[in-house]
Amino acid sequence: MPDTDLIKLTPAQERKLKIAAEQICELCYDYYPLSFLKIHRISRRLYKEMKRDPSTRIMVVCDLCHSHIHELPVPIGKQRAIIRERSFYIRRDMRKILGYKPKPYQAPDDVNLSMIFDEYFGRSPLGSYRISG
Repeated sequence: MPDTDLIKLTPAQERKLKIAAEQICELCYDYYPLSFLKIHRISRRLYKEMKRDPSTRIMVVCDLCHSHIHELPVPIGKQRAIIRERSFYIRRDMRKILGYKPKPYQAPDDVNLSMIFDEYFGRSPLGSYRISG
């Protein structure tokens, strides 16, 4: 059964993603020419929270590591851990290539300052190191 929730990438996008990952395999951390790198796609069926940010569903890996991912297989939890370790700049560039724009932050409408104060300072006894400077 084909996986219909995977990202459709153009060859230009794939090339830019490989360059954004600095031409380094995200599994073995070796440098490779662009032709030796593959884009591995992770299905979001197992992790619904991944559907918002498409950069969390792809990995740039070499041919050998890509075959290992499918043959061994490498657990999806480990793949997600590797993706979380990406630097801010790689993540930013990949999101830009994929056209992802996060929703802007919107503060809550009902702010109860006394409740916030009690939550923050109510957990520690007076004179605690958390309250002092």
